[in-house]
Amino acid sequence: MVSIRVISAVVVVVLASMAAGVADQPVADWLFVPEYVLGGRAANHPGPRVPHPQGHHPLVELEPTAILFQGRRPTQRLLHLLPPAAIPREGFTYEMWITHHVNRPVAAVVAVRGREPGSAVPLTLGFQDWESFFVLRGRDGAELQLKSRMKEYGGFKQRWVHLVVSYDGHHAIMHVNGEEVARGHMHHDEIAWPDPVELELAAYMDAEPAMQWANLVNAVRIHDRVLDVEEIGRRFEELKALVHEGRLYPGLFHFTAGPQLNLTTTTSIDLTWEADRPATAVVEWGETAALGQKLRLDREQRLHEASLTGLKPGTPAFYRVTATAGSDSIDSGLLTCKTAVEPGQPFRFAVIGDTESRPHINDRLAKRIWAERPNFVINLGDLTDAGEEAHRYEWTHEYFVGLTQLLSRVPMFAVPGNGESDLHWYRHYHRYPAPEGYYAFRFGDAAFFMLDSNRRDPEFAVGGVQYEWLDRQLAECDAKWKFVCHHHATYTGEEDDHGDSWKEASHFGDPHVRRIVPLYEKHRVDIAMFGHLHLYERSHPIRAGKVDVESGTVHLLAGGGGGHLEDFAPTPAFFSAKTYPDHHYVTMEIVGDVLTMRMHGLDGGIRDSYSIEKGIRPAALKVTREPTVEAK
Repeated sequence: MVSIRVISAVVVVVLASMAAGVADQPVADWLFVPEYVLGGRAANHPGPRVPHPQGHHPLVELEPTAILFQGRRPTQRLLHLLPPAAIPREGFTYEMWITHHVNRPVAAVVAVRGREPGSAVPLTLGFQDWESFFVLRGRDGAELQLKSRMKEYGGFKQRWVHLVVSYDGHHAIMHVNGEEVARGHMHHDEIAWPDPVELELAAYMDAEPAMQWANLVNAVRIHDRVLDVEEIGRRFEELKALVHEGRLYPGLFHFTAGPQLNLTTTTSIDLTWEADRPATAVVEWGETAALGQKLRLDREQRLHEASLTGLKPGTPAFYRVTATAGSDSIDSGLLTCKTAVEPGQPFRFAVIGDTESRPHINDRLAKRIWAERPNFVINLGDLTDAGEEAHRYEWTHEYFVGLTQLLSRVPMFAVPGNGESDLHWYRHYHRYPAPEGYYAFRFGDAAFFMLDSNRRDPEFAVGGVQYEWLDRQLAECDAKWKFVCHHHATYTGEEDDHGDSWKEASHFGDPHVRRIVPLYEKHRVDIAMFGHLHLYERSHPIRAGKVDVESGTVHLLAGGGGGHLEDFAPTPAFFSAKTYPDHHYVTMEIVGDVLTMRMHGLDGGIRDSYSIEKGIRPAALKVTREPTVEAK
């Protein structure tokens, strides 16, 4: 018996397939998109989604013996998804739609197995580290294996793999991304089907403990017949179109980005959102859940932006976005936000960087940051790994999947990294002061100067556009606290991005970026923040290339938001005060003349703590280290 949720998931996609001209109905048709929401009363997923299949488990059962893959036990198992009678045994086709965007060995398999301990596993289809495989086992001990090794980043748009295997009772054929890559014959044609049979979807993610099945496999289809090459090709084209257009579900009206909060002032908050198709929209907001203010956006388009205006400083607000396309409407749910505080009022903010490629890490950081209740978040670039114009999916299928839960409630101020260096989707999805690639904003007693270091040569040199802009902005700034943010590193002890420190001396950072550092020192910038290197490092105060605790600027690397982790040089850098080679986030709190900074690991524990107090000699800066505190 199949659960109602499974039926609903299948029906939605099958109807879309039939509308596209596919006549038959697959035995199983499942879509998988990670479902990341905040906990407690903040739990909310904007708009509809296709639910993941849920097995119909009996009230009491013994757990079936796990299928080992290369000696590894599964980290996630999906069982009882189909009744035994529905699992095809004669001619059949199995399909997986995979996105592979991590550099560690993870795997997923679709298998048919027996329920009893020691039963055979007659059919296995799977994928690991750019290798696809299919195994059929016969009753006489014969085994058919098909394999295909793809070149690194050999999938559609570098990441996507459409794996299809069909079997007609005699021959098995494997297609990868629409092309036949392997075929074979099953000797004696007797597959070792146990009785009863069970379908299992199993993930092997021990190398990425936070990763789920849905982070690797986006769709599974099973047919009780052999698909021909034209049908496989059409299906691949349908899946490619979804990815290219940044749509998560076929035929379902849904949000593909946001809502997300951007620029916030003491009286207004800007937001953007995107749907999977052109739509009109209504935004409602107010100081209570009753809302009261309304803005209608009658132009039909996928992306909309709006300003929540008429608000009071440092005041909570509530809002809701409703999008309409034809007779269909989708609702963001009731969401919360807060305006900027006025000068003199305390506030806190969070800092992350390099959120690229791992929405499962973004999810964990989002939940930790939300627990801190910051006024806003800074992202130090590489929001995506390669999210330029051709790679919209890195925004819709990764970045917003992991972070919408947080960005719909807490404003995000970002700088562009090399992952979005063309600024195409960066500008599309954000609403910042012109020219957006670089800009400035005020919050309470602090001023923030956000730079585009992709254009550091020549714009960071004396006379360069951003150099001159920053010089003017800092000269005119009367804020008590000053921060500069960009993506590329000024000072870092990372191992090999600026000279292979295992073989030679390091440059300790990017010389092109350091050309603008004299402005930080001239105008007494408190902290310069950057990412690019997937590590944490806090420097001692630096001035003129030397440690200067009396008048230097602290340089903070906070690139542990999700990208592939890196490491430090084998010997310590002269300026380095604290290093940490793992995923992390930073919180800063400003209360009058005191800034308190803490760096947290993925578990929420504090790994570094640092404070600055204005009004005393810089030589007496209070520097503290707090012990690691495990999150409860």
